[in-house]
Amino acid sequence: MNFRDVPNLLKFEHHARAHSDNEIVMDCYKRIRDLIAPVPKPPSALESGLVPMDSLKAGCEAVEKSTRLLWACAAATDQISPRPWNYLPDYQSSLEYFLGLNDLELMAVTKQHRIRWEEGVEV
Repeated sequence: MNFRDVPNLLKFEHHARAHSDNEIVMDCYKRIRDLIAPVPKPPSALESGLVPMDSLKAGCEAVEKSTRLLWACAAATDQISPRPWNYLPDYQSSLEYFLGLNDLELMAVTKQHRIRWEEGVEV
């Protein structure tokens, strides 16, 4: 799997390329790259045949964890609108927070917010 296979990862890749001088963004980029690289590429809509369940599961898990990493990066680099807190959290605290949420908590927290680098980017 690569960044182009998932729209929000592709948007982040564009953001990371434009902010390659930012240590937090580059750390998150590397973490996501290392997470998705071993995952098989998802089948295209034109491909027929059965996809092994393990491949689908690995892809879903990688996308889910990548989403948490994206939100942690966005929080620590002030890219969430509106800001979820009255302060700018450090990256490590953001990672711990977003990685520690269960799925429903993550959905509740992110529902009211947007990541700025995703606004207006066409993929």
